[in-house]
Formats: sequence, structure tokens, C-alpha cells
Amino acid sequence: MRRHQTAKPMRRCIACRESKPQDELMRFTVQNGGLRADGAIPAEGRGFYLCRDRDCIDAAIKRKAFNRALRRSVDADEVARVIDEAFNNN
Repeated sequence: MRRHQTAKPMRRCIACRESKPQDELMRFTVQNGGLRADGAIPAEGRGFYLCRDRDCIDAAIKRKAFNRALRRSVDADEVARVIDEAFNNN
């Protein structure tokens, strides 16, 4: 008898568009009108995932992938600040 193996949840990076296990990506959401990185407990609401790779971060900022992912306009300076803080703290 075979045991059921559970697969890790897969998510897609908004920059490189590659599907990867959820725990390899960083999640960001909009809370109270501002962008923030999710911590250990994911926040509710629309969010997006991003690789922990500087090339993906730069590509997402350049292509304004955040606006598409969040379906709203997001200030590019705020995005850069929040992402830099999130990746420097991890």
C-alpha cells in the first residue's frame, strides 16, 4: 500500500515567471494602502511572489510587474524600498 505524498505548494515569480516551491520565494502584499513583505504568518489579500535573486528583483522593478500583480498602481520608489528591506532582513 502506497502512502499519499503531499507536494509542496508551487508559486510563480512575477519577474522570471518560473514556478518554484513556495518556501523558496518571498511574498509581498498590500496592507493598509502600503506594500509590505509577508513574514512567517502570511497576510490576507492580493499578493505576489518574487525570487530571492537580485536579477529577478531588478527585472520586476524595471517591467513594473508589481502593478500587474496587484492590479493597481504602486509607487516604484516604495516598491524598491520595501523589497530592499525585506531581502536585507532575510
